[in-house]
Amino acid sequence: MKTRWSRALVVLVFAAVPASLCQFWRSAPVDRFIHMEAFRYGKRPSVIRVNRGDRMHLTFSSLDTGHSFFLEEFDVDAKFSPGSKLIERYRTSDPTQPVELEKEILIHARHPGLKNYLVAKSVFRDHVWTGPLHGFEHGNLIIEPNTLLFASLGALIGLPVAGLMGVFGSIRRNEPVLASIDLEGGADLLDRIPGLKWLLKRRGLQSALHFVTLPLFYVVLLTMLFGTKVAGRNLGSMLLWVVWLFALTALLTPLGGRVWCFACPLPVLGEWVQRGAITQVRPGETGHYRNRFFGLFRRWPSWLANAWPRMLLLLAMGTFSIALVAVPKVSGLVLFGMVAAATVMSLIWRHRAFCMYLCPINAFVGLYAMAGKLALRSRNPDICARCGPRSCQMGNDRGWACPYDLCVADIRENNDCGLCTECLKSCVYDNVTVRWRPFASELGIRNAAEAWLAMSMFVLGVVYCVVHLGHWPEMRDWVNILDKGNWDLFGIYAAVVWALAIIVFPVLVAAVAWMGKVAAGAAQSTWELFLASTAALVPAGLGVWVAFVVPMLFVNVSFVGQAASDPFGWGWNLFGRAGTPWHQLWPESIPWIQAICVLGGTGYALRNAWRIWLRALQLPRLALRGMMPFGCLLLVVSGWLLWFFVN
Repeated sequence: MKTRWSRALVVLVFAAVPASLCQFWRSAPVDRFIHMEAFRYGKRPSVIRVNRGDRMHLTFSSLDTGHSFFLEEFDVDAKFSPGSKLIERYRTSDPTQPVELEKEILIHARHPGLKNYLVAKSVFRDHVWTGPLHGFEHGNLIIEPNTLLFASLGALIGLPVAGLMGVFGSIRRNEPVLASIDLEGGADLLDRIPGLKWLLKRRGLQSALHFVTLPLFYVVLLTMLFGTKVAGRNLGSMLLWVVWLFALTALLTPLGGRVWCFACPLPVLGEWVQRGAITQVRPGETGHYRNRFFGLFRRWPSWLANAWPRMLLLLAMGTFSIALVAVPKVSGLVLFGMVAAATVMSLIWRHRAFCMYLCPINAFVGLYAMAGKLALRSRNPDICARCGPRSCQMGNDRGWACPYDLCVADIRENNDCGLCTECLKSCVYDNVTVRWRPFASELGIRNAAEAWLAMSMFVLGVVYCVVHLGHWPEMRDWVNILDKGNWDLFGIYAAVVWALAIIVFPVLVAAVAWMGKVAAGAAQSTWELFLASTAALVPAGLGVWVAFVVPMLFVNVSFVGQAASDPFGWGWNLFGRAGTPWHQLWPESIPWIQAICVLGGTGYALRNAWRIWLRALQLPRLALRGMMPFGCLLLVVSGWLLWFFVN
């Protein structure tokens, strides 16, 4: 623990020194006269850079329709129309105040108190709906000196220094490492939390959760299909892309692994039909399983029993992410298709075939559950080794056969187990438990499909950030197939995304694995080291995804209440929130949270890369040489991500 705190202190010092020094690199305040031209979907300039204390004199013009310059941190919502030189200024703190007509907007580029030194980036947005991509209109105001930029880049440099401090002794001795490096232990929650085992063994627990998530799912589906086309006012869009996506990415998966699968409503109807029951167990025989199932119950084709199908489906959905987020009906149709596929497949193939092999959500949670703290494992592997009935997999009169066709004795990773807890109910030896383990403790990539999934998810996370959070209006033109029909540009964009995910980035990772092999003189093949190294991308990728979803929630949280009051956009006001003004949740904190996510993911990725190479080569000095090219790649990509998020 003492060493951990000392390493944290090193990173903090590396962050604090440049953050302090940059305060002396500032220019005297001046007046800046800036004219901003607005159009669908963007503004020019899309980035305004000023020095702390500058006075910005902003004027506006529109090329098409009415627009807004919404900058909540400076209490400005300036609305303007084509052909008019007057600007209607509203106060974001209280939009009910009388409108002020002005020829220019004067903004003093400084924040009150300590925030004047800590807050450098603000995002200006458009508060006038101009079309389906309205939510992606934004630009950046950067106030120099950018304390967060210098601090985060300094911390990034401090990460490998702190890491070397932690392993310096083993590197200096260069002694062979024979013990397992995996940290798959953790606390036994069934022993630590009174009543948890009793609760998880209740047959009605999962069904009770389904009776909560199913109605919510159909509210989301119906409002998407039949509600307003404005995504920011559509309850389904707000619940799916703001609330659920944030909860899944930032909370459920890092803490609970695949715990979402326990409550997911998508396969429920099909599973009820397949089992012919909701809560009770039906003992009997279906093939070699000890439960009675309805349907053909065929085995899924072995050549498709891997991560490739769900990875490709997620890539396809990610390519069309703008349409999914911006057009509620498109999201609704995709959700309906997923439920229909899960239900039909349950009548043909065994268990939760859709969840195991096709579900794009599983592509995400199945991969990043490797970093999750919650894990279902056997209490004593020796008892599992002597078990003949394998009730956890085959079922019995107390529990259904595993919906994921797993035997607890074989579970070493979090990728496949959906935490349904049927094995906890059916195990005749009471040898199943749930553990709370260290974050990002899994290091195993089992095959090429999982390796490509890790790489493609990392790339897709970066692409999502660039497309959805980037300030470039040209990027929105490239992906705009909704009202501009730019299919030629979109085709190029799609080809670039797929090439990056499937070819370019894997080739880059393979190249640094080869460099590491040469530098360390490793006996393993480049292919083996390449596949193993991709496991280190899991915490880094999860950090990128969390950084992506944070502004989705923080920026749009007030729209959730508005949409709940008027779920279909029909003029209702169920909870009295329909006409409330738009307020963001702590917008000045967003770049800081994003920087912490990137730095945290990079730190865990560097640690795991060290452990992977140490497990492969055994000698610490060789492991350090081997991982250095991969570590340099991580640092370069993370440095660019920090620049993107904070500058």
